[in-house]
Amino acid sequence: MELKISNLHSGYGKVTILHGMDFIAETGEITCILGPNGAGKSTLMKTIAGHLPVDSGDVFIDGTSISKFSALETIRAGVAYVPQENNTFAELTVRDNLLASALNFSDTGARIDNTYDRFPILKERSMQLASTLSGGERQTLAVANALIGAPKLLILDEPTAGLAPIFVDRIVDWVCELAQSGMTVIWVVEQNPEKILKISRTAWMLDSGRNRETLPSTDLLQPGRLEEMLLQVH
Repeated sequence: MELKISNLHSGYGKVTILHGMDFIAETGEITCILGPNGAGKSTLMKTIAGHLPVDSGDVFIDGTSISKFSALETIRAGVAYVPQENNTFAELTVRDNLLASALNFSDTGARIDNTYDRFPILKERSMQLASTLSGGERQTLAVANALIGAPKLLILDEPTAGLAPIFVDRIVDWVCELAQSGMTVIWVVEQNPEKILKISRTAWMLDSGRNRETLPSTDLLQPGRLEEMLLQVH
């Protein structure tokens, strides 16, 4: 699934955060979004996912506009979104989280079984409340909730924040497998940038709600290059 954004303006009520954003994420590729706090990274992700309205401009998936879609319609169109915070139902069990995410599908049991096969730790914790999971386990559940609908585009808003290295590596491995299977992935990067840049193709540097620069991810792996770029956008 290819995502293309043209001259996008969006924000919160009367406060505009994105000022004419252009953006492309290609099918089967991992695309990074970087930039300082306040650059508009999370606003862009929420707008793509239908959680914020498009004020003007357009969002296309495979050439079809989704700019007027609700969050539910966006999910049905094949887009899954994992926000950085509040991304699980804390007072539900692991299994009930997965059931809630699979409500729109007739083969709920099969989807949950497939999820347990992919993420064995969730099967072990199936009757635990999400609020009692470790940070890494909660993030695993958040990713599983997103994947249960078999999306074609996965949006990750800094999924490795505060996680132990073992969980960071697991998420990186899972995302690599998803991209290799043909899924398009957009990854907002704040922590562990080197790990993510190594597996991605393109990096977009945001600044004040605009795309400041687009470049191959390998370019930012050169010594001092990432720091140089981040300093330029402050």
